[in-house]
Amino acid sequence: MTHDNDTPRLLEKAMEKMTEDMKARGIGAVIWNIPEAGFHYIPEIVLSPSDGSPARTARITGLYAFGDTLYAIEEDKAGVSTDSFYRPGVDVRPVVVTLSEAKAGELFGVPSEEKGFTTRGTLEEWVAVADCYFEALAES
Repeated sequence: MTHDNDTPRLLEKAMEKMTEDMKARGIGAVIWNIPEAGFHYIPEIVLSPSDGSPARTARITGLYAFGDTLYAIEEDKAGVSTDSFYRPGVDVRPVVVTLSEAKAGELFGVPSEEKGFTTRGTLEEWVAVADCYFEALAES
């Protein structure tokens, strides 16, 4: 049983392990098509703005490992989709796309300076995102 004060460390450790796994596989980013992937969980993170405005739920459509930091890619904010990685009428629409570190860096840049990339979320939310990550790898 974990204590609440252990949760931030567990979350940090889990994110470090996913980042290490991505790097070991040569993956800089993984993007998935939520409706087509058939995940067991919908990857979502509740984001509470610091300005006091209402919280919003962000659907997570992938992960981007930038340096030693893992970012969740927000479905409607980052402008990232598997649709960007095929030619309609020529290629089969992908369910999962993996990008090398170099290609991810080229396409996404510095995530802390872009919209739609977040490191926030609870341990439970990131566990669901991690589950989707591993399910996505099994799809690709």
